[in-house]
Amino acid sequence: MPALNEPPQPRAELLATLARIDGWGPLAWREIHGAWRLGSGVLVVEDRKGGDGSDDDADAVDLILVLHHHRLPLATLPDATCDWVLRQAWQRLIPGTAVRLDTVRPGAAVVATNACYVESAATWERAAPRRMRSTTDACDRESPGSAGLGNLVLRFHAHLPYAGMCLDGKRFARLVRQLSVFARALADGPHPGLAQHRRTVARARALRAALPRHGLVAFLGDGSRLARDRDDRPARHGVPLHAPNGLAVTLDLGRFGKLRGLGIRTGVTAVIGAPYHGKSTLLHALAAGRDDHPPGDGRETVVSLADTLAVQAEDGRIIKAQDLSGFFPRLPGDDTRRFNTDRASGATSMAASVLQGVAAGCRLLLVDEDSAASNAVAIDPLMRRLIGPALTDVATLADLVPALAAAGTSTVIAAGASTAVLAQADRIVRMDAWQPHDRTRTARRLLRRAPRPPADSLVKTWTPPNRVLHDDPDALFGPRHLLTLDVRESERPGIDGRLLDLRRAGWPLDPELVRGAILAAAWCTRLAAGEALDLAALRLRYDHLIAERGVRALDPFATGFVRLPPWLLVTTVLERLPRPAMVSHRP
Repeated sequence: MPALNEPPQPRAELLATLARIDGWGPLAWREIHGAWRLGSGVLVVEDRKGGDGSDDDADAVDLILVLHHHRLPLATLPDATCDWVLRQAWQRLIPGTAVRLDTVRPGAAVVATNACYVESAATWERAAPRRMRSTTDACDRESPGSAGLGNLVLRFHAHLPYAGMCLDGKRFARLVRQLSVFARALADGPHPGLAQHRRTVARARALRAALPRHGLVAFLGDGSRLARDRDDRPARHGVPLHAPNGLAVTLDLGRFGKLRGLGIRTGVTAVIGAPYHGKSTLLHALAAGRDDHPPGDGRETVVSLADTLAVQAEDGRIIKAQDLSGFFPRLPGDDTRRFNTDRASGATSMAASVLQGVAAGCRLLLVDEDSAASNAVAIDPLMRRLIGPALTDVATLADLVPALAAAGTSTVIAAGASTAVLAQADRIVRMDAWQPHDRTRTARRLLRRAPRPPADSLVKTWTPPNRVLHDDPDALFGPRHLLTLDVRESERPGIDGRLLDLRRAGWPLDPELVRGAILAAAWCTRLAAGEALDLAALRLRYDHLIAERGVRALDPFATGFVRLPPWLLVTTVLERLPRPAMVSHRP
């Protein structure tokens, strides 16, 4: 929230100023900088603080709309309410504004952002001058239902309008009136759809919280529409999911009722099926289940553990001091207990990603045969004999998933060509025409394999190594204490002129999420404070920072829009940057 040194001026004065400077030169825009009363709140106009370096940033200002008294529910699920407000802005305000406005556009997930957030009343008391507080207190007395709920803050970037070489004050005045109407509608209500939006988010969180006590790592409700179109909306001809009795579970969520669907249990699950029958679609839905989804998304009752990670082959990725000895006892030219490379192969990149994800706290690992390195997933016995000693004791993911499960990380592997994974699976799901079927008994009979014992030699002899961050606190921020980011290409963002390759890191990315993840990684180096800190301890410090200050902690000066990144994406960034230094450690 900006600190306001002067009390807000009347809206009429802002409109009069815009009429006066209409047709003046660009420097006259400074006349409207400041705080202005806007009926139900305050409009703050400031210089544009940051940007991605595009030409549009040169002629833009930051607009902060603060609602002091309103009928929006903020005491619980504030991020759900803020997400709904952003969606309303894109539906009812931005398409028809006289001036181009930019803010975070909500996608298929409900994620906290610094574009719309709740400012506590205590923070506002510190930031606002006495005269403004007196005005706010009077408004609260007139609207007792809103007292103590704090302020809703909505941020925009406005592209200043011009008529030729002269500023266009009339168009900006129309924008002010449109903002007034929008603010009044938010403050006064009614708010159709908000209750359903909040209930959908609350139910998803109740579902996710219920997973561990039912021995589940994911749940896909009956009727879910998993197939997506190019815009990540439900595919028009998608088939609603229906779990067969052998795979179905019913969860009692109290006030949200009972939900039936496909339950993915802890351990190892293999998903098989012919091409274009839904294997990859199911895995994509499980990855999306890390987040909550709004009404109409089709995946409102699809949830997975928050610490879910999708792993792909990443030829050419950087690997820093990673212990790969669990997969490769020997590699030419390097110590596998401290393996370094600037251009990893498909197999070594997958091994590193799995181990780094587990060290960061991954509890559900998703692997799709279509995007994996085949020799990292499984190696045919005949191929081992043909290649000979070079493959002696080399382990694959199929060999190690029982050990990972024993260490607390479940795995779902989509396989359509190799049966090696099936031998280690606790259950086998066949996708046929987009519907799941239990084929565990059939597969075991065909493999002539009895159910495996609860422990084997690999579980007894191998545990995943920890990862430790140990570097200078300014390894990323540097002496300037800031980063110059170019996130216009989300999968290859620029950091102070260097490119970070996230093209196959396993996350659906957008500029705001990437910006948030890079800033979070930089803050992690600060939080480590020069200590040799393992990722579990580092996560405690990071979670405390976010719990105390929210998503705005990542960009305290509001130089750009950010989404709150999941922890595993933050560690993904840390592992793919040349610095900070990270090493494997075995306790």
